[in-house]
Amino acid sequence: MNPIRQMPVIVFDHYQLRTIHKKDYKDMYAYGKDEEVTAFLSWGPFEHPKQAKQAITKIFYPRVRHGLPKGYAIIDLEQDKMIGTIDFHTKRKDVCGAEIGYVIAKAYWNQGIMTKALRHLIPIGFEHLGYDVIYIRHLARNVASQKVILKNHFELIKTEPTIFEKHHIQIADQMLTYELTKERYYANQQSQGNL
Repeated sequence: MNPIRQMPVIVFDHYQLRTIHKKDYKDMYAYGKDEEVTAFLSWGPFEHPKQAKQAITKIFYPRVRHGLPKGYAIIDLEQDKMIGTIDFHTKRKDVCGAEIGYVIAKAYWNQGIMTKALRHLIPIGFEHLGYDVIYIRHLARNVASQKVILKNHFELIKTEPTIFEKHHIQIADQMLTYELTKERYYANQQSQGNL
């Protein structure tokens, strides 16, 4: 069994993490066209639904060829729609690990959903995919993302100046990089009585 092709489905509260599907593009477009939602992302905002469809087929799907899972859609089970994504989007060459990225629709901000989604993705990285370390980065001004990261016990390992380019605009900021090692993850699990 190839673990990246057999990703577990996760349910928490009334949300689900499941592998992204091509049919999700309309829901992705709905939140991906929002300038606030995509403000700190390398993509967006979408101007047409076909851009969301291309994102799924040309960015998410080809990851399997590079040894990464396609990525998770975050599903609101009560509304039966995708409200965001969370995924391992980049493998590290020097270590057995990957970087996580995530986005969620504005109507779902400040409800703890992404914090819980990340909390469920971490064990998949270490236990299902066998990673030794997981990374996350964010721009300093993206305080909401920082809160999600810190609540999940990641450690800040690097801060460096960066130029964030979007739509021909250059923004000077700091890029913060965090890591969570397998050893720290299992130590946290033991201290919380989960092992």
